[in-house]
Amino acid sequence: MEVHRGNLSVSAVIPAYNAELTISDAIQSVLAQTYEIAEIIVVDDGSTDRTAEAAAGFPRTRVIRRLNGGPGAARNTGIHAASGEWVAFLDSDDIWISRKTEIQLGCVRPDAGVIHANRFDPINFGNLWHRQTHVSPSGALVRKQALLDVGGFEESRTTMGVEDLNLWLKIALTDWRFVQSEIDLYGYRPTEQSLSANEFKMARAELAGIDMVGKREKCQPEEMERVKQATRIEYAKNLIASRRWDEATQLLQECTPGLASRWLSLAGFLKVNHLARTKLVQWLHSVDGRYGSHQCSGECSLPEVQRRQCMESCGKPYFRLPDVR
Repeated sequence: MEVHRGNLSVSAVIPAYNAELTISDAIQSVLAQTYEIAEIIVVDDGSTDRTAEAAAGFPRTRVIRRLNGGPGAARNTGIHAASGEWVAFLDSDDIWISRKTEIQLGCVRPDAGVIHANRFDPINFGNLWHRQTHVSPSGALVRKQALLDVGGFEESRTTMGVEDLNLWLKIALTDWRFVQSEIDLYGYRPTEQSLSANEFKMARAELAGIDMVGKREKCQPEEMERVKQATRIEYAKNLIASRRWDEATQLLQECTPGLASRWLSLAGFLKVNHLARTKLVQWLHSVDGRYGSHQCSGECSLPEVQRRQCMESCGKPYFRLPDVR
């Protein structure tokens, strides 16, 4: 069935916390879209600066102020306020290219729940659960009904920073499909206060998210622990590459005894030797298979399709190597 873009309404939702310096550029990138956005909803999540005032002067822009609850709660506020059939998320420190909305609406089909602009595809439960793929909110156009069907974003502070991953996992268990559009339709501008710029906090949030989703889907405890170990290794690898030794040590101490002891014996040497840091990061990149981090028995409550996806994804390596500083 052909879908005419001109019949579709899109609401932009921008969660913002102390974003006075970046919110204007974000809003301007929405107003510059070649397909007109019906409304821009900026959710000021308890900012202590002039974020709300900076956003209030733009056309088609509504500012909603709320007590600080984190990005998941802020996005949910925007979802419920949105009048559009589709919701396009944009972080307050990101920007869209001018044709983003036009391009993504060209991908709409009856079963599309999420249209994404990321390189990783296909997006399904198995690839998301085993961290083989990723969907950035700023690159996603999401059907509002799909969001309502799964109850929106998680609002727990323990998973703050990975609430988007938990949302995609919930949608992946429905009949809604993920559709890839052209990629690189947005610009990511990390700031010091960006959650994604703090690897250690993100690691803790992701471990909590694994517990939450794993228990909900009745994943076997040993399988959950394997996914958690792979997550610890992935974040430790990034922390080592960034010379954040103490935080990397904390994560690796929670891994297998052999891995932790090897890291602790090398820690002092790595601080002064770039080649040694590079070699360790390369070794950690391949260590998942050696320690059996990605093995799935398929013993859970997932439907057959998603269970098969998990078992197909579990043996693949993690993401790419980071740059070593």
